[in-house]
Amino acid sequence: MTTPDTLALELTPPPGGQILHQTERATIIWGDCRDPQIIASVPDWYGLLCTDPPYGVAYNSGRSTTFTQIAGDDGSVDWPAVLGQWVGPEGTYTRGLASKRHVYVFGYEAKDLAGPMRLGGNAELVWDKAMCGMGNLEQPWGPGHERITFAVHIKQKAGRTAGDGRLSARLRKGSVLRYPRPNADGAKRHSNEKPVPLMADLIESSTVRGDLVVDPCAGSGSTGVAAVLEGRRCFLVEIDRANAEECVRRVQAAELIADRIEAA
Repeated sequence: MTTPDTLALELTPPPGGQILHQTERATIIWGDCRDPQIIASVPDWYGLLCTDPPYGVAYNSGRSTTFTQIAGDDGSVDWPAVLGQWVGPEGTYTRGLASKRHVYVFGYEAKDLAGPMRLGGNAELVWDKAMCGMGNLEQPWGPGHERITFAVHIKQKAGRTAGDGRLSARLRKGSVLRYPRPNADGAKRHSNEKPVPLMADLIESSTVRGDLVVDPCAGSGSTGVAAVLEGRRCFLVEIDRANAEECVRRVQAAELIADRIEAA
């Protein structure tokens, strides 16, 4: 693990990434999710892709030196195309995410994701953060929500054309999810840290126990924590070394809780 003296170092993950943690419940890789070797290492026919990729807005909080700009958030990366490789590129039918399983992608509209990710039925969810964000301080309204695209991955083009995947939900719910996000002083792990209960809600709605949940832009690991606590497995990739190590710490703690629950 890193120490405070090493966190400021420029660290580049090796080709193929480096496995920092691997158990029956979780795999955590320090690496670049655009790396073909890493993409090839995820088990095929997994159960859910749930991720918050950079939005290309060069985010920086502007209020603290705690967090630096997020890697890949300078607008130079075609993130829908990258995620298309993770669900399995066009022309493949056994690779990546299982057909007719779900994706949740924060920040992007379905129209931008549908082609690269081979999406069928979709819906826009709204994460109500229960507080006003910074945004443009010259505007009278501050952002208090975030878009989440929910969609069904359909391998066959004919299936997408026919509208497959439009009746896939196991339990119909409202599209507004209200979970307070950590505020400026409360966000200790990551500038865009997601509440574990929010991620658990998404994961529980689209998977069954034992399913593999994949997050190629893992940040501080909230997806992995939620997956483990919900009795699922997780496969996480994070390019920032400090964040990747935070993923390990949090997921290990979740695994201890899950072990105790199973042993009870």
